[in-house]
Amino acid sequence: MIRLATIDAPVEGEPGKVYSTSPEIAMGEDGKTYFIKGRNEATAFSEVAGCRLASAAGLKVPIAHIGIYGDDRYAAVEAVPGTQRTIQPWLNHPERIRNQSHLYEVITVDTWLVNDDRNMGNLVGGNPKDGSIDVYMIDFEKSRSLHTNPFMGSGSVEPRRLWPTAELGQLLRSGRPSTRPTEILVRVRGLSKQQIEEMLREVAEDLPLATWYESSAELLHRRAQELDRLVEAVWQAK
Repeated sequence: MIRLATIDAPVEGEPGKVYSTSPEIAMGEDGKTYFIKGRNEATAFSEVAGCRLASAAGLKVPIAHIGIYGDDRYAAVEAVPGTQRTIQPWLNHPERIRNQSHLYEVITVDTWLVNDDRNMGNLVGGNPKDGSIDVYMIDFEKSRSLHTNPFMGSGSVEPRRLWPTAELGQLLRSGRPSTRPTEILVRVRGLSKQQIEEMLREVAEDLPLATWYESSAELLHRRAQELDRLVEAVWQAK
């Protein structure tokens, strides 16, 4: 858990863009900048747990904690070093992205987590050096497997909705490999139910409202075991 020293300002998006979760910028007592959201809500659990599970699967994501400010608890995500929020120009030159494979591997993770909200706005660049960057995957708060009633919430999501949307989906579709990434499938399948449950328990201990975390762990373990089939359905749906 991270203690927040100040909550400074809302996050400003591009003109015309409205963030559904109303993220804010905060400063931690550790001197780091955080993006916070989900005050005392399920969103805080799904964001932090989603980041940690995605990291365990091998994706580049920001470090996420539960942040406490007064009596309130939030998802608190560390700012990416050298943040590049306008990512599209970089995506037009994929040779300048050091972890290009993550652009497709995140589809596997979003399928596993039942996150149907991947778009251009929840990718950011970081660590710019020598004209290249890393791409970080952010915003896992809408992962249905990590919200209340995870089995019910996940059951109605069709495979086509797990491909990234709008401009990002079109760009990835045009350059899509003929076969889905396999290494990340192996990594996710390699996570035991005990490992998944322990990661979720650590978050729930800092956010006691997340009483459903064991159900989420059970669902994610089941989805991991059939992830090849689930991802293939997403791959073929677009």
